[in-house]
Amino acid sequence: MIQALSLAALALLLLAGAIELWWGSALRLQQRKSLESIEQRLVTRGQTDPRAPPPLPAPRKPGLLQRADSVLTRAALPTRRSIYLALAAPGIALTLLAWWRIGSAWGMPLMLALYGAAVWLWLRRRIEKQQQLLLAQLPDFLDGMIRMTSVGNSLPMAFQSTSKSVAMPLRGVLDRTLSSMHAGADLDQALAMASRPYALEELSLLHAVFGIGMRVGGRADHILQRMSDFMRDHAHARSELKAITAETRMSAWVLALLPVAVSTVMTLLDPSFFKPMFTEALGHKILLIALGLELTGGLLLYRLAKSL
Repeated sequence: MIQALSLAALALLLLAGAIELWWGSALRLQQRKSLESIEQRLVTRGQTDPRAPPPLPAPRKPGLLQRADSVLTRAALPTRRSIYLALAAPGIALTLLAWWRIGSAWGMPLMLALYGAAVWLWLRRRIEKQQQLLLAQLPDFLDGMIRMTSVGNSLPMAFQSTSKSVAMPLRGVLDRTLSSMHAGADLDQALAMASRPYALEELSLLHAVFGIGMRVGGRADHILQRMSDFMRDHAHARSELKAITAETRMSAWVLALLPVAVSTVMTLLDPSFFKPMFTEALGHKILLIALGLELTGGLLLYRLAKSL
């Protein structure tokens, strides 16, 4: 019965992650189609222009380690082996502590799943913070490029000149872009490769605009000015929406995490109180029902918060 309980808990956690990915799949698919159509038009223009350089080879499909490195990059963490060890060590320690305090090895998967969820929430918080900083820096960076292009500089020259006065975290993306440009890549291709780990639609749109400006021509400063104004208006509207919905989102987090936090602390401090849950057949059923109700309520609160 304990094995079935542990497997059911892990299955429910995987189901929760799958539902979250499924809810965001429609928006991601729409964004991907829009960007693919823009890039296809750029490729068509580049094929008709004999001076256009050949496209860079497509990167290989990332593996599990490369995906983990991409998550750490978005969270502003160094992609070193020590970071993975630092993240895994507390989880191992907590699972061993749960095994020692509860007296049952089947409490370890539950504790490991809770720790994995906590780490994922922490990484997502860092990723959102980094994305907000990047989006806050982009309008000022575009304003600098507008000033440089309005006096006659090309887009690559304006990009290189403006990048010198940008602070982190946007400076890291720009430095990687400049490194690719020095290796022979065009500005739009270099920016696409440097911004791929961050998965920001604004950066993808920016490298598409750079490609159009370099291959087709026209007044790139006007387009950059409109993009800068749009990013400022969008950031202002987003901040107002977050301020309006902050109370609802915080209530959802508290209601979803409070039962889990209280039960975990009580189990570790007084294992005899929850020991029948892991040793008795009736306790297994009660624990399974509580886990199902907690996941169902958490998903409903998550959907409520995402709908705001």
